[in-house]
Amino acid sequence: MRKVAAAIRRVTSIVQKEIAAGGRTTQIDAEDVVQILLAVADHLDPPFGGPVDEADACPHCGERESDNLVWQDDESVRCAKCGKDYRPAG
Repeated sequence: MRKVAAAIRRVTSIVQKEIAAGGRTTQIDAEDVVQILLAVADHLDPPFGGPVDEADACPHCGERESDNLVWQDDESVRCAKCGKDYRPAG
């Protein structure tokens, strides 16, 4: 449980610094929540897959990190950052 709390504190600190630097507003939307939850997950279980080819990146947000591109049963891919389902080019 301490590992989860430490990850949440780290991500909170990063977000607070971004707000102070003007990189984020104090308003929050669903995309912010998704980014924050993914950041906590990355602190708990760092991504190791590396980027996919540009041709296979998410066509909606451009995400290339393989850990954020989840293969579905129908051979499509769901982007964990923006929620877009797509068929990779490769």
